[in-house]
Amino acid sequence: MGGDSSEMHKRYSQKMYLFFIYGIFILILLSIFFSFTYAYYRKNTLSDAKRTSENLCVSVNSAVTSELDNMSTISMNIVYSNAIKTNFKEFSRLYQETGNDPTALTSSREKANAIQDIITAIIGAYQSASAVKLYTMDGSCVEVGNWMRTSTVDLKSQYWYEEVVHLNGHKFFTTPYVSDDIVGKDGNIRNHRFISLIRLFLDSGGKPEGIAEVVQDCSEIFALVDQVEDTNPNSSVYIYNAFHELVYPYTRDDSADFYYEIAANNLQPSTAEMIHTRNGSDYLCTYETISDYDWTVIITQPEETVYLPLRDFQIAFIIIAFFSILFTLLVCFYISQQLTKPLQKLTNATSKITINRVLSEDKVNLTSADSHIQELSTLCESIRTMYEKLRSTSQEVLLSKSEETRAKLQATQSLINPHFLYNSLTNISIMAEEQMNDDIIHICQALCDYFRYISSGQEMIVPLKKEIFYTERYLECMKFRFGQELNYNIRLAEDSEDIVIPKLIIQPIVENAFKYAFNISPPWELTITSNLDSNLWTITVEDNGGNLSTSKKEELLALYKSLDMNEELKSMHIGGMGLKNVYLRLKLLYGDNAIFEIDNSVKRRTLFTIGGPIYHSREEYYEEHPHL
Repeated sequence: MGGDSSEMHKRYSQKMYLFFIYGIFILILLSIFFSFTYAYYRKNTLSDAKRTSENLCVSVNSAVTSELDNMSTISMNIVYSNAIKTNFKEFSRLYQETGNDPTALTSSREKANAIQDIITAIIGAYQSASAVKLYTMDGSCVEVGNWMRTSTVDLKSQYWYEEVVHLNGHKFFTTPYVSDDIVGKDGNIRNHRFISLIRLFLDSGGKPEGIAEVVQDCSEIFALVDQVEDTNPNSSVYIYNAFHELVYPYTRDDSADFYYEIAANNLQPSTAEMIHTRNGSDYLCTYETISDYDWTVIITQPEETVYLPLRDFQIAFIIIAFFSILFTLLVCFYISQQLTKPLQKLTNATSKITINRVLSEDKVNLTSADSHIQELSTLCESIRTMYEKLRSTSQEVLLSKSEETRAKLQATQSLINPHFLYNSLTNISIMAEEQMNDDIIHICQALCDYFRYISSGQEMIVPLKKEIFYTERYLECMKFRFGQELNYNIRLAEDSEDIVIPKLIIQPIVENAFKYAFNISPPWELTITSNLDSNLWTITVEDNGGNLSTSKKEELLALYKSLDMNEELKSMHIGGMGLKNVYLRLKLLYGDNAIFEIDNSVKRRTLFTIGGPIYHSREEYYEEHPHL
């Protein structure tokens, strides 16, 4: 039952693996296709909306410009009409002198009628302006339009008076205002909103003679604007005058000042762009300027309404995408299911190939996959042949690997430094000349013990106490050489003496201290300590030379980590029993569990720490490393 459950789990995993691979691949392709399709239609929708907005803006701009030009033309004709000037000058004089004089009153009315006739001729029978008003500088007024009348006006109380005088003959447009005494047209009858063009007219000496005001119904000026908004309910038109005051629509929406927005977004005229406003909304915005009057026409459309035509497409798009993905997943599942059937047969045929059966002396034959697919049958036969060859060569390979590893360890172990022997013999020679027989006997015994230990190739793993004993024999020889200049101390942690460690792993580090660290003034101190922590042993060799710089330490560690084990073992030579040898042996024996650290953080102290997993006997170590 356990085997059946495992096979079912494998078959399920294979099926799901193929399902996910093919399914994700097809989903990615469909997603890319639908994304590009949607992006294409979205881009076209935005382009169409931009063209429409730009065309509407140009049309509105032309219509408003035409109306403003008409008002300007009327005012120019009035200001530069000598007949109007002559009659208006006489009217002003007589109107102020009438009093109770019937003759002066009659003359004043005649001049006013003459002015009204000329203005009526200028604005035409169909009244291209709602009204025209002429003011003398002392407040006398002649009005032509729906009413033909004269009156007296306090000019200085008019809000536009100072600005008009300041402009000295240039055009001034008022903002839309309500007037109950002028009859509006069409849809403007009830609110009676008008815009006036006001300017001074001057005499030949450049002095003001009066003020001309041309009044036009807003429904005439913005007639096309109303039509645009009616036919394009999602678009809004905003028109600002030269003072950046909103003249259309008549009531301001404080949620957005689009004149500010086009400046803040650095929008170019005649070009529709999507902008982000201060209130957090996005609008498609286009604007045109009426350069002669410094007016600005802006057309806006909220982003959500720009893409409103895509709504039906989005719904259809989502439905099609959903069913396409669902169908694709079903097809992928079916394909994966069909593919796993012959693969399951091959899995059953190869499930008997295990390391235990390969290494076992009892031969186990593989069953046939019995597949009708030629490729799978050929593959199964190849696996059967491979299995037979694997069985026949596995023992030879393991034996060869074991011998190779043992040879490498023995090679690294046997690389001794001949300089130590030369120096020791020199010391013995000197001691003989000095008749130091007892010391000669002691040093010779230490040398014999030490060289017998390092020359023995039978052991690669030894107890810590044995390694320490022969390391101490080495230090005794060095003590005979340096005398009181050398002090050493060995401290072993409790229960650490019987653990097994690589042979000759401490002496190279001790030798390294004599070679590189003890080139300072004595006394020289050397301390060897051991420690057990969890499942690891560590041995630290500390010297008081303190000559290893941080940069040199980092260089050494980086160099050792990048070593090629096989190439380094081939290139090692007599006298190469240094730190690199220690590092190579630790890596050979312990692999990634090997510990090799250098610490120079304490002033005038250098600590070399080595270590690895804890084994209490050679048998325990070889049991876990049978290839050795």
